[in-house]
Amino acid sequence: MQWLITDEFRQDLKKLVALLTNSLDLQWINDVIDHYEWDEDEDEEFETDYLVSEDELITFRQVEILGDILQPEFMLQIDWKESVDELKLGIADLLLNNFGVNRVSFPNMRHYDNRTTVSGDGVLADFNRELKKQGFNLANVISGDDNLWIIVYPTTAHNEVEYLVNQLGSELE
Repeated sequence: MQWLITDEFRQDLKKLVALLTNSLDLQWINDVIDHYEWDEDEDEEFETDYLVSEDELITFRQVEILGDILQPEFMLQIDWKESVDELKLGIADLLLNNFGVNRVSFPNMRHYDNRTTVSGDGVLADFNRELKKQGFNLANVISGDDNLWIIVYPTTAHNEVEYLVNQLGSELE
């Protein structure tokens, strides 16, 4: 199978990154995307114990590229068992590095005990609720693994971010 990254995929990825940062220089994405090639040797790498269609393999590859390009600058990849404190630190870093926001309010950390993980009931919703008050959304990009792929973006860009993530082979949670 030979898979070429389409211009549409490249442009959608650039648009998404532009929404996740204030940076205007996105030319580097072309160089990073060009690094990805799908050749006959890689078919063996993606062999599974069950039948997978060519479309499913392409979607998997798109999500893999999405994760590689977004992480760590534009996305927090965090294990579902990590503490809420790690989530707080990661979100603060995303906001500072991508939007220049150095003061942000988070949910009252006393509501969580030391066993509460990022995948705990209501944790992401609590963080999203606080961020929305400050003009940002938090979302988990569904990746198919047991890590959460957290992105933060301006609330005004929600519909476009959701659309672009769908176009790139994944969806938001």
